[in-house]
Amino acid sequence: MPKRNTVEANGEHHSTTTDDASRSKKSKAASDALIDAANSRPAQEFQSLYIKSERLIYSTRDDTRLNITFKASSQLTNDELDACLHLIDTTSRHDYEASSWGWHPRRKKREMKEAEMRYLLVHNASDETQAIQGFLSFMLTHDSTPSVPVVYVYEVHLAATWRGVGLGAHLMSIAESVAAEVGVEKIMLTCFCSNEKARAFYEGRGYAVDASSPEDRRTRGKVVKVDYVIMSKDVVK
Repeated sequence: MPKRNTVEANGEHHSTTTDDASRSKKSKAASDALIDAANSRPAQEFQSLYIKSERLIYSTRDDTRLNITFKASSQLTNDELDACLHLIDTTSRHDYEASSWGWHPRRKKREMKEAEMRYLLVHNASDETQAIQGFLSFMLTHDSTPSVPVVYVYEVHLAATWRGVGLGAHLMSIAESVAAEVGVEKIMLTCFCSNEKARAFYEGRGYAVDASSPEDRRTRGKVVKVDYVIMSKDVVK
């Protein structure tokens, strides 16, 4: 009798494990389908589905109007790509150089051109040259621990003139609304530990250290400190 009961218990456990595995596979399939469907949409369709047109206009306190253009990486001109890279160089090069990553413009440019990367480009409406004054780039992908569908914000950079006027918060709010509209679970980003101002900005928006963020490690009696943190917040749907 005890033996039979044990066999029955094991059989029930096996069934539960199988059910859990089946649910996990279905969940992953649904997650993959969600990301694939959004990423397969052309830029114009993506914008019409996930970004309200009124969000693509921003007015500062002195009524300066800024226009925001949504583009896929494949739509960026060489001049636009170079302008975005220049903004990263002028605002964050020192953080890259001081980190374990180092500053590698060609590598960064390749990342910026990845097929699934999307851009929000900022222009001053009164500027005839339509020079890029700032941008945010993001990608729909899987990340975190355990892996879930997310919007990952790669870059947020503004020209000096437009810092402190609420533009960065507005760009982040657009990315966050995309995350909610698509239906992903989190919005994530990477922040250099040396950039305390940026980290405080993200924390003020509700971001916290993600479970996937690396931790300091001890090697040969020395503590090797991480120089970046991965942050995230859950998406309110």
